[in-house]
Amino acid sequence: MSEESSIDLLWKNNTELVRDFLQTRDDYEQLCSEVAYILKKSLIKEKVQFSAVTYRAKTLNSFLEKITRKSYSDPLKEITDFAGVRIVYLYQDDLEKIENIVRREFSGIEKVDKINEKGLDKFGYTAVHFVVKLGKGSSGARYDDLKKLNCEIQVRTVLQDAWAIIDHHLIYKRESDIPTKLQRKLNGLAGLFETADNQFDNIRRERDAYLEKVDESKDSGNFLKNELNLDTFISYLTWKFPDYDLKFFENQPEIVYRDIRRYKQKTLQDIDNIVQKYKNAIPIIKNKLEEEYRDLYYKGQDISSSLLVSTILDIEFDGYMKANLPVDVKEFIRDNLKKEDLLGTT
Repeated sequence: MSEESSIDLLWKNNTELVRDFLQTRDDYEQLCSEVAYILKKSLIKEKVQFSAVTYRAKTLNSFLEKITRKSYSDPLKEITDFAGVRIVYLYQDDLEKIENIVRREFSGIEKVDKINEKGLDKFGYTAVHFVVKLGKGSSGARYDDLKKLNCEIQVRTVLQDAWAIIDHHLIYKRESDIPTKLQRKLNGLAGLFETADNQFDNIRRERDAYLEKVDESKDSGNFLKNELNLDTFISYLTWKFPDYDLKFFENQPEIVYRDIRRYKQKTLQDIDNIVQKYKNAIPIIKNKLEEEYRDLYYKGQDISSSLLVSTILDIEFDGYMKANLPVDVKEFIRDNLKKEDLLGTT
């Protein structure tokens, strides 16, 4: 009997089961939406870097297909993934933080570590799963029907997620199904994914240690001797202009830094020499920028240190930016610098 006809038969022979599933599906849809919202807010608060938080409630076809493959005495009670949320995060080192969030925010926690469960020589590269219920923080009539329901949370790194996508399109679901000549290659590939995950963690640790040394150099008087790179440039902006927001839109410091690199600046001292030259002119520059951009970009907010430094460099190098300042803005600033004799020295 084909899979399709098996599902059709389930429809006919299990009308009560199908009816019960459909009656609860809306609750599961609401549940996984709620769990995803709580997780996303908590991940941001705890500064866990993640790629995506997604969710889905199991469809009827998926439910029927699952009970054709597995033996359940009471599928509505035994299946734990009617509501599913997936966290795709960047660094394995953050798994403990994520688990702490899950245990803090939810109740009835059941953890399934499918990575270690497979063993070192087994096919595939998978993830950690939690089966949870809403916690004490979710109270009120809105949650009364949801609190008794389970939600499965899958936690995967980006590379684990990539492997799962590839694995989904392979026909081999058990190691015994794989031709011998392919088995070694697939296990080796899974090992490479795991090694790459470990290396990403190592690189992040080295970067954190580097940034700590850069920060320490502010106290030793050697800060401006640091090499100019994106990390040190962002650190410079927050150090030089502590009362300014760093950025107004997400990639503003990166855009400014890429333009700076075109002029072969080597150290933070090279940048600071130029900024110091215009230090007395900063109030005029700031006021003109706020006047020019308030309605278009800033909507009443103060300008960012990224834009301020970008403007100073644009004036100094006469259009170093790919998207130059409007001519009238630059001319106004230049005219006032000359009139007020505001250019200082390094």
